[in-house]
Amino acid sequence: MTQRKNLPQGLRGLRTMHILVAEDDRFAREQLSLLLSRFAGRVSTAADGMEGLDAFKYDRPDIVITDINMPRLSGLDMAQAIKAMDPSVPVILVTAHSDAKFFLRSIDIGIDGYVIKPVDADSLLKLLAKQAAVLLEARAAEARAGMFRFILDINPNFILTLGGESLDYVNRTFLDFLGATDLAALRGGHHAGRVLELDGRAFDPADLAWTKLLDQREGRTHQAVFAPPPASGERERTFLVSAVGFPELDRTIITFTDITPLAEERRILRIRAATDALTGIANRAGLAEALEREFHRGQRHAATLSVIIFDIDHFKNVNDAYGHPAGDAVLAELTRLVATHVRDHDTFGRYGGEEFLIIAPQTGVAEATLLAERLRADVARHRFPAVGSLTCSFGIAADGPGDNPDSLVARADAALYDAKQGGRDRVVAR
Repeated sequence: MTQRKNLPQGLRGLRTMHILVAEDDRFAREQLSLLLSRFAGRVSTAADGMEGLDAFKYDRPDIVITDINMPRLSGLDMAQAIKAMDPSVPVILVTAHSDAKFFLRSIDIGIDGYVIKPVDADSLLKLLAKQAAVLLEARAAEARAGMFRFILDINPNFILTLGGESLDYVNRTFLDFLGATDLAALRGGHHAGRVLELDGRAFDPADLAWTKLLDQREGRTHQAVFAPPPASGERERTFLVSAVGFPELDRTIITFTDITPLAEERRILRIRAATDALTGIANRAGLAEALEREFHRGQRHAATLSVIIFDIDHFKNVNDAYGHPAGDAVLAELTRLVATHVRDHDTFGRYGGEEFLIIAPQTGVAEATLLAERLRADVARHRFPAVGSLTCSFGIAADGPGDNPDSLVARADAALYDAKQGGRDRVVAR
């Protein structure tokens, strides 16, 4: 072995390395071990390829240096087996061979370097320093990646990345929420059964078809809802979803930000805005929204829509004689009475003052009239606390050609006026 000359600065990186030397020549093996032990953190040796392969399996050294011609298992065969187990482990051949077949096979195996016998110490150390630098950089990159994964995994937002069209990362927060043990389980569709609703469509979260709906332009977001697993007793969760593409990396990062409290607050505010505070049923705004929805649904499905509008006869006398608190009690009691008659798909609300409205989908004039007559009779029979008997008048209209929601209510209101003019406590249809 030739003498060492100027040593590269990178040799400091060898201090953390474990090097395995496989050499059947005892003297050469000891010389290499003696040289390397001055720079490497640890050096182990093997007398042939089989012993070297066993040592690799047991100890997993960082770098392998091997002779080629050895008993039981050649250096190339050992290197091939090592590369099959871990392609990232550098393997350096110490050889006197120079024929083309040897080099072609070593290229196929993925040999990382060559040192020609007799071994020049400087050449070997420079090669080792280079491989150590690559390993240290890879370890540093892995450590940085681990640190970023840790940061992402403890992030309360859900974060996932797509490589092309495949899922290649999901943070721990998202996996735990979905009930998936790991990324492989999620890819296989093994999770707790939550359903993702995005832009009005339902998806299995593991089915990446939903990602194609995401707008990757800056500032664009989507609202998504995760339905709870079956029989879990959980409530649905609402998220703001954004996607950012990195074309140069062929990567897309998708984030889910939980806005459930905000969405719930908005839902409650919408309900309050559409609910009558006294009676707890829909107010005029809520009725207008429901009427618009049901009118257009009826138009799409060619189904008749009827509205029933009614009010309490001589209600002003109730307020004048018994006071407004008694009048409010009558309105609340009337609401409870009427609510027992309306169907699940009907909408019942307070139109204003003592006036009420029932929106009855898939209902013609005849059926609406029967319902109104039952209500009229029940109200007339009912005894209201502190007030006694009351009556109501009813106006009915069913949608027809040229109608819109406003004209439909206007015709029902005109029918109510006719009922009042006709003596009250009656039902009139137009």
